[in-house]
Amino acid sequence: MHEDLWSNLQSISKGIFYRAEEKDTGKGIGLAALGDGTYLTWEKPSAEYFLTQLKDGVVKKYKVKPGLKMADKISEEFAQIKHKMGFQPWEYSNDPMFGAMLKMELQDAGYDGAISDNPIEGIVIFDRNNIEEVE
Repeated sequence: MHEDLWSNLQSISKGIFYRAEEKDTGKGIGLAALGDGTYLTWEKPSAEYFLTQLKDGVVKKYKVKPGLKMADKISEEFAQIKHKMGFQPWEYSNDPMFGAMLKMELQDAGYDGAISDNPIEGIVIFDRNNIEEVE
């Protein structure tokens, strides 16, 4: 399912995604709904929306390495992992342990990140070495 979405997004965007982050620290806004990591979106206006939540924010462009294995937010496996954590598929928590545990479970299942079809949630890449800032 989202393997197709991920392939399609990679193709359409040429691997370029956007992120709102603090100019000095590179810290973004993340509820960790897909797990801890670096959140990106394929729609620049979605990234620009998050600038309102930052003190001195900028939107930066990143290239995502090809060939990453991305977990499908609406897949049965994703739902099972969340159930194991005590959550329904549509639920999440802003408790820092939620994002950390979800990331750990998804990485243990072999995923490099997760994807949503909602550009506001976007994608999360667990290892920042899998993205590179571009001009």
